[in-house]
Amino acid sequence: MVLNITSMLERLHMQSVSDQLFLEESLGDYGDAVDEENDTVTYSNPVIDNVIEESGAEGFRTLTNFNPMEFEIVWSVVETELQARWNDSRGRKSKTTPKNALFITLVIMKYYQTWEKHALDFDNKAPTLEKIVLRVVEVVSPLIYNYFVVMPTMEQIHVSGHPFANYPYAKYATDVKFQPSHRPAGGFGEQKHYFSGKHKLYGLKIEASFSPQGKLVDMSNHEPGSVSDLTTFRKRHDTHVANLTKTPSEATINDNGELHQTSPNVWAVLVGKNYVGLTESVRAVHPKKRPIHGALDCLDPGRNAAVSADRAIVENFSAGTFVWGTKIFDGIQRLNFALTNFHVGLMPLREDDRHHYRSVLARYARMAEEKIT
Repeated sequence: MVLNITSMLERLHMQSVSDQLFLEESLGDYGDAVDEENDTVTYSNPVIDNVIEESGAEGFRTLTNFNPMEFEIVWSVVETELQARWNDSRGRKSKTTPKNALFITLVIMKYYQTWEKHALDFDNKAPTLEKIVLRVVEVVSPLIYNYFVVMPTMEQIHVSGHPFANYPYAKYATDVKFQPSHRPAGGFGEQKHYFSGKHKLYGLKIEASFSPQGKLVDMSNHEPGSVSDLTTFRKRHDTHVANLTKTPSEATINDNGELHQTSPNVWAVLVGKNYVGLTESVRAVHPKKRPIHGALDCLDPGRNAAVSADRAIVENFSAGTFVWGTKIFDGIQRLNFALTNFHVGLMPLREDDRHHYRSVLARYARMAEEKIT
């Protein structure tokens, strides 16, 4: 075969010149548009990026209760699972990124009004926004709960230097959180099951236990409002016994407190006056009620005050939750309380020791990185 090298070179040269002329013409016609596009910031997470750009870290914290660095810690806990499951359902794929969706969920959990009002804030349709947020809650609630809610050992509590001030042999304080809700549908018999005689409202209850450090360590599924606090505790009797039973290594910890003689192998739990009668099955320490037609002993008021003082962490923690529906109530509560655990751990550090606060964040970041690798 004889190749016409000269002809081939001329043809390729002409093609190169033609391509260059086309590029120059394109630059002349569309160069300004390209420059404008290059000057435009492209956001990978538009909602988050716009918030930080317009209001900074403080605006971000005001909206979510977390600054951007803290939010990244929460995101690292759920990132892999949320991204994997974000578009695994049928129908149209969401235009909202998983990370933006988590941010939006935190904002709405803090400031919930109506879906219609929040839809205007986030430039979305109310049904779509509701679907996005409920999807986030479904996926991330168990992940965040399991990560931030941990039952400590009594050894860990004592090593921390923060046992209960008056009852150092109590492992946690337990109470019930009542959440009002709309009057449920159905007949009167079904409705009254959700009516709390104590609060005179329809609603749901959850039982929650808190460590001396003020963190949630255990939570029940919800119960209808008419179920008594004592009944709720007894339904979870086996769970409490397992949590309170002393381990072999805890046998060396000094314990000469109330009910030690009758329950030497379990730690105490602090409860309220409405748990009278619980001491038959659990080492429950509660304030004493004044007998009918009688009076308390002279030492009882002081003891009651001591029990109430240690149990104050329950009231400090349990505030400001809401109901979006019974089907997802447990998921919302677990997410809310678990995030509060993270928040409680950070807030004192913000005020007292910035170096230690940054060290804690770094530790969380390292744990998240090690989890991925």
